[in-house]
Amino acid sequence: MASWDAAGSRGQARSSAFIDDACTAVAEQAVSTSGPLALRLDVGLVDTAPLYASHDLDNYLFPLVPKLTSRTGRGFVSVWATKRHAATSSVAVCPAVPVDDPAGTYVFDVTTTASASTRAYKEQIRDQITTGIPLPGDGVALQIAFVVGPHRAWPNLWKPTIDALGAILGHDDGAGEWNARDGRITDLGLHCVVDPTAGSVIRVAIRASPVRPASLRLVHPR
Repeated sequence: MASWDAAGSRGQARSSAFIDDACTAVAEQAVSTSGPLALRLDVGLVDTAPLYASHDLDNYLFPLVPKLTSRTGRGFVSVWATKRHAATSSVAVCPAVPVDDPAGTYVFDVTTTASASTRAYKEQIRDQITTGIPLPGDGVALQIAFVVGPHRAWPNLWKPTIDALGAILGHDDGAGEWNARDGRITDLGLHCVVDPTAGSVIRVAIRASPVRPASLRLVHPR
């Protein structure tokens, strides 16, 4: 996962090794695949790892996607991640394919105008999803689609957007307002459309549903 530890720390070393391995595995695919690209990362966790309380999926994607783009010169319009208890993990690059709106238990379409680095950005999202109550159960499947202007670095939107989804994800007792229970997200899809006329406005489509426990198995092809 992303590490904010000091340079040379064990966390930084592990994060760098993960990025290097993943980039080595899919860099050739990223360069040779034509058209808009999608990335899929399936994270296999040891059986003793808490599945719903840590190992946030955006913390795996955030360091990987910008580095892969920098190393290959190819951007991504759709990135996916899952986590399960499993012995192996996998990563793949493939063409991005448009699909119909997936809908979900919660369907919110919100608009923001503030910088994503500010509290106001989170507040604008929070104030437009007040009809939500935390989804039942443990695991959550979440998809977020962004419509942004051409100069927006859209990975910078992932974390603050998810932080603002407390009405959907809930909060642990005593947690701050922006500490939503994002560890609950076991299936995450993040998508981007560039609109040259968007300016500083960001449109965000949020789709969320509970994940059935029976589906929380990670199976890789042999």
